[in-house]
Amino acid sequence: MYVVVVGMGQVGQHVVRELERDQHDVVAIDSNPAMVEAVEDSQDVGTLVGYGSSPKILREAGASKADLVVAVTDNDEVNLVAALAALRQGAKRAIARVQGDQYSGSDEGILYGLLGIDVVINPRILVAQEMAKIARSRGALEVLGLAGNRVEMIQIEMPATGRMLHKGLANLSLPAQTLVAAIVRDGELFVPGGSEVLLPGDRAYFLGHAGTMDEIEDLFGARKDITRVCIIGGGVVGLALARLLVQSDVEVMLLEKDRDRAEMLAIELPDVTVLHGDGTDSHLLEEEQVGSFDLFAAVTKDDEVNLMAGLLAKRAGVQRAVSLAQRPDYADIYRQLGIDIVLSPRTLSSENILRYVRQSEVQSLTLLEHGQAEVLELIAREGSRILGTPIKRLNIPRGALIAVLVSQGRVSIPHGGDQVRAGDTVVLITTASARPAVERLFKRRTL
Repeated sequence: MYVVVVGMGQVGQHVVRELERDQHDVVAIDSNPAMVEAVEDSQDVGTLVGYGSSPKILREAGASKADLVVAVTDNDEVNLVAALAALRQGAKRAIARVQGDQYSGSDEGILYGLLGIDVVINPRILVAQEMAKIARSRGALEVLGLAGNRVEMIQIEMPATGRMLHKGLANLSLPAQTLVAAIVRDGELFVPGGSEVLLPGDRAYFLGHAGTMDEIEDLFGARKDITRVCIIGGGVVGLALARLLVQSDVEVMLLEKDRDRAEMLAIELPDVTVLHGDGTDSHLLEEEQVGSFDLFAAVTKDDEVNLMAGLLAKRAGVQRAVSLAQRPDYADIYRQLGIDIVLSPRTLSSENILRYVRQSEVQSLTLLEHGQAEVLELIAREGSRILGTPIKRLNIPRGALIAVLVSQGRVSIPHGGDQVRAGDTVVLITTASARPAVERLFKRRTL
């Protein structure tokens, strides 16, 4: 594919890096020469210095022959104009990122066909939706819906003690149709074998039918009822999150530092207790008894405020704290300091953009641990190498796992003797190093 990427912030650079790795032809555009130079130093792609919404710059970039144009600057209007201008010049598809709520409702993280643009992504709404899922899960640190939400993957942190620890995974008494798909230990993700054990402090990804995840949380002591949530920050994320939680009959208190914004939110959210105040004011947090809340969500635009507010809430006794981090590489530091859950709009932007870039067989793509691994949903086409051979004889590379098989409408966790048929959907977990070998299994055999 020939792809033009406008905006070389963290999202743009990550998308360019992944596209180059997949051997696509890429042109990167940014108005800041230093950002373009950074891309030139690290990636073998074409570059242009200029405004990506300029028809002249887009013509120089070859937008007229582009299979895809991705606009991810920090300016919503620039992204929308760039996408529209590229389509007018002849680009086959365009994706634009927006971060405000002027172009989408509070429940619309992905819009199709807005203003004629193929896909418009609002990562802040997506983050709010992810936080709401976590709150409803009552114990998971992360919740992913797969196979049309008939399958869930959840992440749970292992307790200090428990009867499920220090046992080989093959010997664990897990609910039927569930498995341990991946383990994160000391910041490193790996796909385990049957002899691997779970250790205190591990973060394990469990996968299975959606209805079995409550049992998993109970087994590992992770299930906690969420009835009261405190939100710090009434921006796009805070507003969307409050609306979603109220729909789930959760009691919500929202603190907003800007008085005018707080007054507006109080009108917009009649079922939410909206207070004007600073989320890093320890006296205010104590006065409002933040420690009595089940979940504390710091979702301002300022990473330092989110971190400090989360740490103060944990000190006050809140069960779980979730913080928004604009820079996903800070996530491990946040966790080391005591924040339970860290989410990044930039990570969600990258995931959703790459989902539309990958080859047509890929139905969805989710990154785990900032790209250490991917969850792929692929369709097995007629003639694919994966067809007709028992899974145990497929020579699946180390670091990859066939986790779910959707065949003729039936969803199952496959066994070694199962075979993939043409038209089946396969959900795989794969590390970056194993991905090329996994993709080869889904390539058609050449005569």
